[in-house]
Amino acid sequence: MKNKSHYLIAVITVLCFSTNFSFCQNGFRTKGGMNNDSAQIIKLENDWTVALINRDEKIFNKLLAVDFFYTENEKMYSRAEVIESSMSVSDTIEKAYNEEMVVHIKEKTAIVTGWLFINGKNSGSNYKRKYRFTDVWFKKNGFWQLIAAQDYLVP
Repeated sequence: MKNKSHYLIAVITVLCFSTNFSFCQNGFRTKGGMNNDSAQIIKLENDWTVALINRDEKIFNKLLAVDFFYTENEKMYSRAEVIESSMSVSDTIEKAYNEEMVVHIKEKTAIVTGWLFINGKNSGSNYKRKYRFTDVWFKKNGFWQLIAAQDYLVP
């Protein structure tokens, strides 16, 4: 099993270096230095966390593509369901932020992986949630929109 793991790591490394270099880059840097698209996407990801705190429906509508869909653990949600849930007053989000975001860009598609942390209150009880996320963005008419997202709520 150990040899299979080493083999898999070697194959992934070779694939990363033999394909588009910027696709495998960490953070928001690419082969040529700071990449404007990557920086834009990082900003949009952070705009999302601010919109969660402020329940900013205008931002949600701007960021989510018309055909957007979301998966959290075993459940799938439409764009409308995500916006409705985000606008819910059943809980109060006090703090939301991202960490360790990595942007992978391939032409007009970007995939972002990272951690989302949300702290808030629900029915008078404090909560802290940690999600591992993968977001898929698509650039259309010069603007990036979120077309799909997947979160895993860490138990």
